[in-house]
Amino acid sequence: MPFDPPDTVYSVGTTGYLSIFAVGDTASPPNYTALGEVKSFNFTPLDVPNVDFTHLLSPLNTREIRPGMIMPGKVEVSGNYIGDAGQLAIPTDAQNQTVFPVQITVPVQNREKTLVFTANAFVSSFKLGPFENDKPNEFSASFQIAGGYQIVTEA
Repeated sequence: MPFDPPDTVYSVGTTGYLSIFAVGDTASPPNYTALGEVKSFNFTPLDVPNVDFTHLLSPLNTREIRPGMIMPGKVEVSGNYIGDAGQLAIPTDAQNQTVFPVQITVPVQNREKTLVFTANAFVSSFKLGPFENDKPNEFSASFQIAGGYQIVTEA
């Protein structure tokens, strides 16, 4: 049988340029402020653990697993450390065990749409450096999602 190639399609993928990681206040609805000089971020909205139901008579000498309860994921952020109010709030929020709203805004579909991710989170790690010759001073932080979240794509 001869190969019949599929139709080709141009990509509508988009880079992360102009994406924003923002932290909200306690107002209702929250007012969000972008964290300064962010170079990169990624987020894992959820992680589902395996629950092992294997027993001594499991078929074909194979473990039997099923999904467990959803574990909220994390947001990882890194950028230039400039010591502005937003960056200085990170260790303070960690010390106070503050749970606060976060929002991620990302252009998608060739900048025709916008992905908006919102959740409540708390600081789980904060790192400064390295501090080196010929390299910007940097920071990185992790924010643990505290429960449910919402992801929407808006036109």
